[in-house]
Amino acid sequence: MARIMLATPDDDMRRYISGKLNLAVHYVSRVADFEVALTLLCESCFDVLIVSVDSEDAEGLAFAHEARRIDPDMRVVFLTGFAIVPLECRDDDEDGLYDRLGAPSH
Repeated sequence: MARIMLATPDDDMRRYISGKLNLAVHYVSRVADFEVALTLLCESCFDVLIVSVDSEDAEGLAFAHEARRIDPDMRVVFLTGFAIVPLECRDDDEDGLYDRLGAPSH
């Protein structure tokens, strides 16, 4: 069982993905607001952060970078409706720290 934070402002996506993860017996914290999510990350440990990113604003990407600063060992998965999202992946990303899922996820 993994402790997963699902951070996305999309209510339907939060409900759908958290439901599927709960069926797979994972503990999921659903968060709509990135500021609230940062507070939770400072108070609790999570194995995985699933965060939505939008090509029109970099809020999700900035949040993910701050989350990794708080917990460098946490894995990050980006949800996006686009096949390609420009990410500033560094050479130390060989371990696949930045994964992407197209939305909607099935």
